[in-house]
Amino acid sequence: MKRYAGVIIDQAHPSIDKIYHYSIPEDIANKIDIGFRVLVPFGPYNNRVEGYVVQFDDTTEVPIDKIKPIYKLIDTSPVLLSKHIPMIDWMVDNYHCMKIEAIRCFVPPGVRSNVGRKYKKIVCLKTKDNIDERIANIKKRSTYMAAILEYLKDIEQADMEKIASVTSAPPSSFKNLEKRGWISIEEKEVYRETWPVNTSDNIEVPSLTDEQQHAVTKILDKLNRQEATTFLLHGITGSGKTEVYLRIVAETLNKGKQAIVLVPEISLTPQTVKRFKNRFGDKVAILHSRLSEGERYDEWRKIRNGEAKIVVGARSAIFAPFSNLGVIIIDEAHEDSYKSDLRPKYHALEIAEKRCQLEGATLVLGSATPSLEQYNRALNGEFELIELNHRVEGGSLPHVEIVDMRYELLRGNRSMLSASLYNGLKSVLDRGEQAMLLLNRRGYANFISCRECGWVAQCKRCAVSLTYHADKKRLKCHYCGDQYPYPKRCPKCNSRFIKKFGVGTQRLETELSKYFPHANIIRMDMDTTSKKNAHQNILSSFGKGEYDILLGTQMIAKGLDFPNVTLVGVVAADASLNLPEYRSPERTFQLITQVAGRAGRGSKIGKVIVQTYTPDHYAIKYAAKHDYRAFYNYEIGVRRRFDYPPFVHIIKILSTGVNEDALINTVEDLERWLKKKISENLLLKKGLIHIGAYPAPISKIKDRYRWQILIKIENEESFLYAYHGLIDTMLKCYNISDENISIDFNPTSLL
Repeated sequence: MKRYAGVIIDQAHPSIDKIYHYSIPEDIANKIDIGFRVLVPFGPYNNRVEGYVVQFDDTTEVPIDKIKPIYKLIDTSPVLLSKHIPMIDWMVDNYHCMKIEAIRCFVPPGVRSNVGRKYKKIVCLKTKDNIDERIANIKKRSTYMAAILEYLKDIEQADMEKIASVTSAPPSSFKNLEKRGWISIEEKEVYRETWPVNTSDNIEVPSLTDEQQHAVTKILDKLNRQEATTFLLHGITGSGKTEVYLRIVAETLNKGKQAIVLVPEISLTPQTVKRFKNRFGDKVAILHSRLSEGERYDEWRKIRNGEAKIVVGARSAIFAPFSNLGVIIIDEAHEDSYKSDLRPKYHALEIAEKRCQLEGATLVLGSATPSLEQYNRALNGEFELIELNHRVEGGSLPHVEIVDMRYELLRGNRSMLSASLYNGLKSVLDRGEQAMLLLNRRGYANFISCRECGWVAQCKRCAVSLTYHADKKRLKCHYCGDQYPYPKRCPKCNSRFIKKFGVGTQRLETELSKYFPHANIIRMDMDTTSKKNAHQNILSSFGKGEYDILLGTQMIAKGLDFPNVTLVGVVAADASLNLPEYRSPERTFQLITQVAGRAGRGSKIGKVIVQTYTPDHYAIKYAAKHDYRAFYNYEIGVRRRFDYPPFVHIIKILSTGVNEDALINTVEDLERWLKKKISENLLLKKGLIHIGAYPAPISKIKDRYRWQILIKIENEESFLYAYHGLIDTMLKCYNISDENISIDFNPTSLL
């Protein structure tokens, strides 16, 4: 018999982030299990708080007279799977987070907020006897009641709201029919609709190419053996990686197992979901942050109840509560969006690796441009490398033309469009084809400045310039969201010479409309996709040919498949190249290669035009040649020479505070403490390459100043383990508030 339950209290505070033991009342002893939510007394006043049962013990160090009983079970079944407890413990160790923070990753917000279930009124026809006669008779009294019966005559039951919308019948008509005993009205629980688009019933499954078949066979061999293997599926754009995923998932389901499929952007979810829904129907659940609490709760319940066997979603879908996981597929595995920027700072790929290891599942990482770290691990034998080097149906990669914008300026062209891109767009429109334009900047202009004194409009709460948005004629901060009126005069020198500098998606849209007044243009960026289903609606409209040009930020660069797109333009290739990051060349190469892959995916030949002020940069040159291996060989040499991943581990300790002087003192004190501890420990000292404290590149966000300590260490596992221990000791010694500091091992960004 279970005697004591070890409970984690559902409150995020370091001082109470530990296991508390409670006695188990007899009336729930046979019901309670690992993963149940419980209501327990807590604190000196026995406040009723929620918690999670994570273990059972026969003994406890707490005196028996101090043990309190559990009040009650909150749910009728566990909300956590017992097999996920080791995963939670691993997250605590690796991400230096609280246990409750890791637990919450596995429990959707709707569960914790006890969101209500959705019910609909269902109208049922009680008998079909003499139905035509009854309809004719009742029609003399009420056409509405007759219409209701006519609607139900063949289908016998339907949603009351739907019947009312079709027949315009008022509630009284339904009540009168119910009184006569002709219909019954029942309340039935329904799942909230997350996918309003109908899927086709007759989908032709394409034949596999030899490369695809080789990939499927190799992956399924490991899957059948239930070996926890990681594959890197390196396939050029258009090589049919998604069809490989679909075949792998189909075989996974045939074996009675479940599958998780991750995409990096919500913008990719509609097309991916449609393909999986077309193939697998209601077995597919959707999880991403744009769903409402109720929708996420319902999708989670479908998974937990075993109704859904496949989950398609963004980063957080990696925590789907599957009990018999067979495969995890991560598409566009190189993307930074798989890394959480909130506590716990987990990376979905790391979670996936650990889940597969613990649950005996197979992991497939797919990308046309894998990260250097991923490709390096594949070459070193840590991952099994599978390559798809040809497009399906023998299609060729599009020709890439590099346009030197310096010469455009010398020729007097101050437009955002080079002559080549203008002519390319004109030709595409004349042929009735489509184009996509990438500009990785939102808004109308990047910043507002005074031409007389040099003043730049900056956010009062963040150390960043404000962006002008023409639709609202406002200045907006893209870090905290604050908005400001457009200044008529310079607040510094009172000059009227205020000018908008730089370019954004809004301004490009305006310029395109001027040059091509008859073209239908649609813009896709954070401003146009803030509403629910906006991604889906934009992509659906473009896919149907309702628009000629799709203009967007990096969310249009990857994974999208539109056969009629024959031209892709990269308007400002240098935008990502000039960021103060060691990964800037890699990100630029990936972005250009990915967006170039959107062109020529159908039977028509595609073309890509890349506008840049640095045409000789190796990232741009290799992207134009679609030559990943050449880029990798060059960039890996740079990383080795300057001590960057994958040859070192980087630890970022970011500290923030409202008082800059106090923050600097704290950071310098931390730096001294760390250096002292490292010098006293031979393993730490041997593994250290560099340690230093610096102001963060973005030095203030939301009124909080930002400083960081960067530590570079050797990439051997023993050093990484030792430094995890050092950071844990630091957090305990300094008792630092979670809102003031964040720890990030191998951060995706140093900004």
